[in-house]
Amino acid sequence: MTSNLDTAVPSRGDRARAFAYFRDLAPAMAAYVVAIVAVVMWGHLDGDSPWRFAWALLPVLPVLGVVRAVVRGLRRSDEYAQLVQLRGLAVGFAVAMIAYVVLGMLMVAGLSTPAAPWMAFGAGMVAWAAATAVAAR
Repeated sequence: MTSNLDTAVPSRGDRARAFAYFRDLAPAMAAYVVAIVAVVMWGHLDGDSPWRFAWALLPVLPVLGVVRAVVRGLRRSDEYAQLVQLRGLAVGFAVAMIAYVVLGMLMVAGLSTPAAPWMAFGAGMVAWAAATAVAAR
């Protein structure tokens, strides 16, 4: 801390922004969980029905709500918080793209990896979270 005026306690504005972010994110995440449960229970993704494709895409709708919440939260934040988030996003994006290229080339070479998209997605998300935490220090 640089002066006695600095404090580790979040300001009222910071708390309001965090609450607004949670208010945007929570319903989208709840809808995502409901969509995943619905797909698993009633989607019959391993069947022959053409409706299985619609069921498979159902969770994308709440994910759009998550994206909206993240964008709104980023817009509400101050310049420093935006910089920290964007640095984390950049690292997460780079890691995800590298993972996609590596897994894609291994699949071209004959490695069967049905979960490759989820592995690359997970790598990007973990890298985003870790890089954001490091950038915030």
